[in-house]
Amino acid sequence: MINKTILFLIQTSHWIFIILCILSSFLVVIFEPFWVSVPILGLIMHLGFSKVLDCPWTRLENHYRKKVGKPTIKTFIGHYLKK
Repeated sequence: MINKTILFLIQTSHWIFIILCILSSFLVVIFEPFWVSVPILGLIMHLGFSKVLDCPWTRLENHYRKKVGKPTIKTFIGHYLKK
């Protein structure tokens, strides 16, 4: 039961983090000058779409998914949005 609760908290915080990254992308374009916003957006896009880097939250979620008996996932957005 505790592992299911931890998994739920990990998934919820992962969604919150992703939504905040998307919102911050728009806010950085609005409130920061061009020479500051372009590198920040490049970094966000690199981290979000890189096939080489794996997210530590996804690794943590997979650890608890194994404990609960659910199959592991490759990517968070690919699993929950593309299904």
